[in-house]
Amino acid sequence: MDAVGLALLLIAVMVVLLVFYASAAVVAQDWSASPEYLLRLLVVSLVFVFVVSAVGNISGDQVFSDMLLLLSFVVLVVVVRFVLVDELAVSDDWLASIIVSLIGVTLIFMIDALVDALFDLSIPSIV
Repeated sequence: MDAVGLALLLIAVMVVLLVFYASAAVVAQDWSASPEYLLRLLVVSLVFVFVVSAVGNISGDQVFSDMLLLLSFVVLVVVVRFVLVDELAVSDDWLASIIVSLIGVTLIFMIDALVDALFDLSIPSIV
């Protein structure tokens, strides 16, 4: 991986981190962030970027593409539940993790579509 690829990877991780911070803050109605919470956000962001890029690289076959995207969403919900939601003040952990993941994935794919339209670049092609 060259310097440009590494820079794009860091930008992708930071964008994903900001999106998950915003989605978790909306769900928990708390916009504060401790260093431990930011580290948890970084872990979720790294998992998301690498899982989505792996699914994008693996799913060359259209039959498995939708199934792998669904599987990556389930992995993301589980990671958000056990890594991120423990720090949030919510009453139902699983519902919060599903909503945080859904908001995050929706925003990230909207950003990905916008970046793809403007710069012909997408998250799965970075890694």
